Amino acid sequence: MSTQTSWVPPDIDVDRASPARVYDYLLGGAWNFDADRQMAEAAIARMPWVRDLARYNRSFLSRAVRYCAERGISQFLDLGSGMPTSKSVHEMAMEIDPESRVVYVEQEQVAVAHSELILASVPGAGVLGADMRAAQEVLASPVTRELLDFGEPVAVVMASSLHYVLDAEEAAELARTYLAAVPAGSYLVLSHITDDGADGSAEVRELVELSRATTSAGVARSRAWIASLFDGLDLVDPGLVYTSQWRPNTPLRLVTDMPAHASLLAAVARKP
Repeated sequence: MSTQTSWVPPDIDVDRASPARVYDYLLGGAWNFDADRQMAEAAIARMPWVRDLARYNRSFLSRAVRYCAERGISQFLDLGSGMPTSKSVHEMAMEIDPESRVVYVEQEQVAVAHSELILASVPGAGVLGADMRAAQEVLASPVTRELLDFGEPVAVVMASSLHYVLDAEEAAELARTYLAAVPAGSYLVLSHITDDGADGSAEVRELVELSRATTSAGVARSRAWIASLFDGLDLVDPGLVYTSQWRPNTPLRLVTDMPAHASLLAAVARKP
């Protein structure tokens, strides 16, 4: 993609990889730059499983959004949404309920610019260019307030995004703040990288270390810490599992400790 593409904000450093654009490349998207592709290929060369890791996460998100939509949830707050790659949350939700409303929250400026382009003609969906860590700003934003009614249940989506909040207490408090803003009957959809996989922990730590060269470093956390985010919520069966294990559409082969399977823990839970 040309760095002179007209929709790219002029102050973007296209020579430094962005996790959102690297993820887009891993999923087969085209909204990325040379630096993103080089970072992704470097990761693949050292850890061939990272492409599957991205795909498993995206598939989990699709199944989770469908699950919520089939239970009457028509509002989605997608925090740290990244590039609108592959099938996006509004497309997933609107397949079930065409009247669904979705707010994407993302700070990566290329992702925001591209989202604005594709959402301009999509009623019921909008993007807010903001840091998800600024919870009060996000919740009070005119974009959010115009599209979402916080008197009705909302699915709060944190798919592979909370691990970019490096301080553990800040990350936990962030999840609590967003959940406090939505009423009973709302859902939390979350996936988070972990280094608890017995055979994969060293490789996961290597992947996390590689992220330090991008615009947003990540951090892996324990299963116990990730599970604590769901305290007080009603976990949907099968609970906190790896992304490939969460209600798979096809019979699941044995999940081993290989990093592609045992790196991202995921769960969906309902606020009682």
